[in-house]
Amino acid sequence: MVTEPPQYKPAYAWFVLFMMILLYLANFIDRFLTSGLLEEIKKTFEVSDTFMGLLVGPAFAILYTVLAIPIARLADRESRIKIIAAGAIIWSGFTVMSGLVTSPWMFAVARVGVGIGEAAFLAPAFSLLADYFPPKKRALAFALLGFGAYFGQVLGLVGGAAIAEASHWRNAFIYLGAPGIILAVLALMFVREPERGRLDPDSIGASGNAPPLSLVQTFLILWRQKSFRLMTLGTAFGGFSSFGFAIWAPTLFARGFDLSLTEANIRYGLPSFIAGMAGALILGILCDRLAGKNAAWPFRLAGGGLAGFFISMFTLCFVRDVNIATALCFPSGLLAGGWAIAMQSALQDLLPAKARATGSAIWGFALAFSGLALGVLFVGFISDILSANFGNDAIRVSMAITLLPVLPAVILLFLAGRTVQADRATLLLALEKWH
Repeated sequence: MVTEPPQYKPAYAWFVLFMMILLYLANFIDRFLTSGLLEEIKKTFEVSDTFMGLLVGPAFAILYTVLAIPIARLADRESRIKIIAAGAIIWSGFTVMSGLVTSPWMFAVARVGVGIGEAAFLAPAFSLLADYFPPKKRALAFALLGFGAYFGQVLGLVGGAAIAEASHWRNAFIYLGAPGIILAVLALMFVREPERGRLDPDSIGASGNAPPLSLVQTFLILWRQKSFRLMTLGTAFGGFSSFGFAIWAPTLFARGFDLSLTEANIRYGLPSFIAGMAGALILGILCDRLAGKNAAWPFRLAGGGLAGFFISMFTLCFVRDVNIATALCFPSGLLAGGWAIAMQSALQDLLPAKARATGSAIWGFALAFSGLALGVLFVGFISDILSANFGNDAIRVSMAITLLPVLPAVILLFLAGRTVQADRATLLLALEKWH
């Protein structure tokens, strides 16, 4: 049984989690501000849907995904909290800058800066929390961390739209971007860096004098495991659809139902927020309880959640009653609210301590690049192509097409769960070889 060092009390672990939730909240506020204000920004700069897809997709995601891996490599060696705080200062500063720019290309540069900063959060944060929470509590901790994403999403969508309607969309970026800098300073002051791997049940890759794995070593070891290959590919397909849909969903409500910016964001953001938090919490608890009995359960829960998301949101694309569309956001959020959390929890149990941030970043690259760089741009591009024939309904058709990759994602995740138990044993032998 692993005993925590006396300087790290359970209450302090929950405090660290609370700080990470606040930082994740600031992270997602900055990310979804642009999503909720797409129509206003588009009118100001007089650009196409394709260009807006570029702004909220590749402009943000390319450096976000590319830099996440070398930053994670650094986080496997250096202070994770310093890296997280530095990233928060960068992304918050560029969010404020997004409200000050005077051209669409300057706005794109600001979004690139936001992506650079946000690349320093997720993998180091998961690695940090894995050293504050034992394996049987990690899924719940990760689910609670996800609350920051849901609160940030709704505050970015609804709060940003409210500020925009009260004054101007530029002020939304300034007012909601600045608090992230304060949170970064507080994290540096009050969050300690824990010993790596101190709560792991085995010592492979955790502590001692063994050197950290190189990026190539980590990738080769993981990619040889069938479960990792399938979960990464499944995550890429699922991320393409879920990110592409989430970023453009307020625009679908605004155009498809002729709603104001605030009402469109509320109708999509509020039910997704409430149901998503509930779904993430339920899934986190289920993962902690079921994964010990069968390691395939996180994969089954993630695949089932994505299937429910597909049915709900594909239906939403074609309904004409705004109340039905709003109601469909509840089952979607409840079922898919934690599918990525389930995968991240399974991944943390699979990875050695000194490779957690790097391995998470490799998996996260598949999620973020496919979703934010490709899925978001795809919706805008297809919408422009179809607009001549479908008018405002082009956004409905393009988003329905974007949902189709969920189908292979579900299959891949279920298949990944069938080999994960055996792959864990194989991975331990591979790690012994490297060490």
